[in-house]
Amino acid sequence: MRVSGNEEVSLNIPIQALRGLAVVLVVFYHSRLVFRGGFVGVDVFFVISGFLIASSVIREISRDQSFSKVLREFYLRRVTRLIPALAVTTSVSVAISFFVYSPYVEFQQVSVSALSALLFVANGRFFLLNDYTSLASDPFRHAWSLAVEEQFYLVFPIGVVATVLIFGRRRYLGTLFWLVLVLAISSFVLNVLLSIGVRITPLPRRFGFFSPVSRAWQIGAGVLLSMVQESVKAWFTRTTLARMVVVLGSLLIVYSGLKLDEFDDYPGVRAVMPVCGAVLVILGGLSVSDWRPSLIKLFQHLGDISYSFYLVHWPLLVIARRIFSDTESISLLSIPAAYVLAWIQFRFVERRFWTPIRHSQGVPSP
Repeated sequence: MRVSGNEEVSLNIPIQALRGLAVVLVVFYHSRLVFRGGFVGVDVFFVISGFLIASSVIREISRDQSFSKVLREFYLRRVTRLIPALAVTTSVSVAISFFVYSPYVEFQQVSVSALSALLFVANGRFFLLNDYTSLASDPFRHAWSLAVEEQFYLVFPIGVVATVLIFGRRRYLGTLFWLVLVLAISSFVLNVLLSIGVRITPLPRRFGFFSPVSRAWQIGAGVLLSMVQESVKAWFTRTTLARMVVVLGSLLIVYSGLKLDEFDDYPGVRAVMPVCGAVLVILGGLSVSDWRPSLIKLFQHLGDISYSFYLVHWPLLVIARRIFSDTESISLLSIPAAYVLAWIQFRFVERRFWTPIRHSQGVPSP
């Protein structure tokens, strides 16, 4: 096994399309259509984030830049990537909620949820407030997963820099790999114990669902893959084999989305299937650069707007159900409406703020 850290992160079509598949699963799950287990899309997002962020940080470290510059540029990229679209979505949602929810308890709850979303602490708020299914009327419930990812973004670069300072630039990658592996295994064991109700913490199942500690193994799977991607590429000397791995991973994810129908004990062991599926798609996608089928290109497009699509679909759906009625037709209409709003936000907000900084720093969009 060769641990690598100096190649450019390539957002090739299969990896970007994986984002599109993940957001489709989540949107359809929230709309109560087709994918009863579409919540696995969040697990897929965690794996992708781990892979892309780790690749980006390790690449910057390998360029012998100062640690202060690495951290400064990393956090600047995160702010410009995440905050503008999130701020627009929360502001508009809160403004509309003022006319939809009762002005006292309900609107105050919505306002606090919006603030927790902007501060990336929504997972902690919802853990203290209630379980996931009981928060169906909160337009910012979905922000818990963004909080988990942002908490990872906050800790991981500092951990990498600390490892480099202790072990040196030439030796840190091997140590980092084993450290992440141990932490990921520990997180998985904790996740399984919490999911079956072992009282390691108060409210174990709820803690296992919302906590970044019990979700770290999913992000860690992507981190580990990022550090061995050069060796992975060497496994696939034939493009056909890589394509088969991508298809197999996609099937595992779709099967999970179709067959899982509850998450009382989720993530737990059942989350292994979508996580493995995501790893396989990324693994095979590293060796495939030319995908022609229109279906793949459709999911690639959805991957491009996946962040905005994820942000807007849930507030739109919750508010529409509140104004009109909780019917299947409302769910059906909310999907194309959310797509249009997501495209507009991607085009005029995300690209406006993110593209200039991405080009100036020469980095891909994780």
